[in-house]
Amino acid sequence: MTNPHIQDRQAPIAGEPATAQPYKSIPPLNDNQVRNQDKDEETIQKPRRKYLVFFQVIVIVLALAMSTYSILLADSLEAKEGNSNVEGNEVLVRTEGRDADHICSEGGADIFIGNDSNKNGLLEESEVTSTTRICHGKEGLSGPQGATGPNGFSGINSMIETQEIEFGNNTCNYGGILIQSGLDNNSNDILEQEEIIDQEILCDGQIGNDGINGAQGAPALVEKSNPPTYLCSNGVILEFGVDDGIGQAVAMDGILQPDEVRENLKICSQPLNSGLIGDMFQGVSDGMNIACDSMNWLESKSMLLSAGSDGFNGCELWTSMATISSTSLLMDINPTGDSTPGLWMGMQEIIGENGELVFFDADDGVNGREMWVSDGTLSGTQRISSLNGAGDGLKISSKMSPWMDGIVFTDIENKFIWSNGSITVELFDAPFFSTNMQMTLDSTASDITVHSLTKLWPIETGLWFSAATISEDFEMHYLSNNGILTSWNLNSLEGSLPDSFLSYGPNNFVIAEDGNNGRQLARLNFDGTHSWLTTLTLQSNGAYATNVGTNLGLNLIGDNLIFDAQTSGVDTTLWGFNITSNVAQELSSSILAPGEETGPVILDGKVWFDCVTSTTATELCYSDGTIAGSKLAYEFQPGISSSDIREIAIANQQLLIIADGEEDGVDSGHCLWTINSQSLEASIVYDPWHGIGNNSQSGTYGELETSNEIIFFIANNGINGHEIHSWSPLGLTGDWLIWG
Repeated sequence: MTNPHIQDRQAPIAGEPATAQPYKSIPPLNDNQVRNQDKDEETIQKPRRKYLVFFQVIVIVLALAMSTYSILLADSLEAKEGNSNVEGNEVLVRTEGRDADHICSEGGADIFIGNDSNKNGLLEESEVTSTTRICHGKEGLSGPQGATGPNGFSGINSMIETQEIEFGNNTCNYGGILIQSGLDNNSNDILEQEEIIDQEILCDGQIGNDGINGAQGAPALVEKSNPPTYLCSNGVILEFGVDDGIGQAVAMDGILQPDEVRENLKICSQPLNSGLIGDMFQGVSDGMNIACDSMNWLESKSMLLSAGSDGFNGCELWTSMATISSTSLLMDINPTGDSTPGLWMGMQEIIGENGELVFFDADDGVNGREMWVSDGTLSGTQRISSLNGAGDGLKISSKMSPWMDGIVFTDIENKFIWSNGSITVELFDAPFFSTNMQMTLDSTASDITVHSLTKLWPIETGLWFSAATISEDFEMHYLSNNGILTSWNLNSLEGSLPDSFLSYGPNNFVIAEDGNNGRQLARLNFDGTHSWLTTLTLQSNGAYATNVGTNLGLNLIGDNLIFDAQTSGVDTTLWGFNITSNVAQELSSSILAPGEETGPVILDGKVWFDCVTSTTATELCYSDGTIAGSKLAYEFQPGISSSDIREIAIANQQLLIIADGEEDGVDSGHCLWTINSQSLEASIVYDPWHGIGNNSQSGTYGELETSNEIIFFIANNGINGHEIHSWSPLGLTGDWLIWG
């Protein structure tokens, strides 16, 4: 008897586990019983488990018995047919797996038996004479978990030992060191010979000849001091150095000078100080306002010089050591009114022969608005004698800039003036020029006068400035430190109206007009020649651009000049010019009005500026001079709301922004933020007026006054009105150890 070699269908075979199903009783084996059970199924109770097991055993025995009977029957038929010489039919057996169903709740198998009547080797349905169903029993419960095995053996420690090789060794003639490593198999913390796995030999080189004896070394010094109270009210600073006279110090004087300090340790009992430094106009009234908001930090004196109003003396000159108790009126310059220090020109600090000084404009009520200077003391605060007699010596368009240990400023008579606080003269008669050079300048610079749009750009080797001539040409000029004057004529028809300027080594770039091609970028050579670099045009009609570098100015990153230009629409977009390839290109058409609110700063190879994009209102953008590197940096106000950025500054390599933003979904109002220039993660570092819905309006008045240790800005804390607040960028650098 043989089995068919091809089954009728794919099905599980007998003995395979079936998908778990709710337990049901095993059905009868014949059709009548099946029908009876179907009919009475709901009234039959589930048999006990032991009867099920017994019943399954009986079924299996019956199946085996029937299989035996079939084999005997087949043998009998073969013998009988063989005797009668008549070919008999082969008996076939076919098995099919059975899925779980209402008959076999755990699945099982069907066994079919019959004669191969058509002799095709397949047991077909019409040939089946006997059917047997075998059901799997229900899977038993899991046995109990075995006991935990024994702990493994502890690992063996590895060890390294070094041994000095003495001078004269055969391997190392000049000595050296033997490094041996291995496993401490016997756990005695000694690397024994048989435990060594590897060893290395490092030999010393040949000893050189003795050098010349050096001079006696300078002693080491340690100096303890108290930290400045504006940073830390309770702490200590330890400075470590060598009394060797390095830099400007004096050697072997027993005094640790700043240049001799090698290391320091700064410790404070609490986070570095921040907050309100004074209430000039006590109460909720404003000590600072739009006409009274100038200030300057004298770092060498740890003193802030500022304008301020107390409500009695008007807007006058104040000083502060950046603490509430130290903020006081320094001088009532105008006893009959407001002197408004820095109203037109702000405050400018210089460090010269006379130390650290601050220059500012002020009106004493008698001599009009003149230039003043202060060293932070009452006796050191004075008006610079006017060259023009009584009355205003300055005008609202006057400019000033530091140069040659003093300042250059423009006066009401359109002259350039230089002063160091003690000497005040016309620029071309400055005492650092030789007599011969002054005589030359009297002729070459005689027709140069100040223009209302005049600007000053000091560099290390001289002073660049824009000025008018008698012929009313408004052009670029350069005055070297030794008095050589060079002038350019960029527009032969009229003044070129130069504005944005940048000097980098031998390259000097300016945005101006040539009279025919609108405002373009030009390169100025020190010999007085020039070359035009761009031909920017409007996309709408092909006319030349007229709005270039207006807000962003010129900024150099690598060999890329970055500026703003209007070539389409109503807003300027971001442009770049590669000074190596001489190619200009629009860096981004989606970054609009770059630098319109605050102007740019440069940090970590990028220019940072306020901007408007196609999907945001005013936010923060950056550019590295490439198209791929010109992007939106951070959205302080997600969506179409404006963050109203008011200030962007750099202090101690930290990027600081005054903006109205959201933190954790809560509007913070205008406060001080910092943003990581690499990860572009932003966070609030100081909020003068905490609480939901409270807006300190930081930056409404004045500007960020920055130094490496401390910054100042004007804000309202809801109690004292608009006053000066401080915060230290050192809180982000880890320079201080906070132990409280």
